[in-house]
Amino acid sequence: MRIITPILALVLSLPLLASGAPDEAYGRVIKVVDGDTVDIALQDYNASQVSEDVIRIRLADIDTQEVRGPKACEDGKVASAYTRTWLQSRYAFLDLDDKTGKDLLFTVPI
Repeated sequence: MRIITPILALVLSLPLLASGAPDEAYGRVIKVVDGDTVDIALQDYNASQVSEDVIRIRLADIDTQEVRGPKACEDGKVASAYTRTWLQSRYAFLDLDDKTGKDLLFTVPI
């Protein structure tokens, strides 16, 4: 019980910590493009960094097979279905300017 309480407190405080950073945003996944890319309708964000209400986000540290084009394969469809199961219509906190220069989803949806 002693170890569960600090872990639970940390998990519950993550959304509060993420929402306070100036390079963060909050939104809902409205479309799963493929296994590692989603479209998010932003609800709370820094307007100086984002000019659209819907942005396309790559999932951090995830690389799946393609679902379209010459490199498309069945594994890409499986990855897309899996991502859709876990993320479609969920809310998430975002890191809008990762060191690679790409917008990345970095937190587990709540």
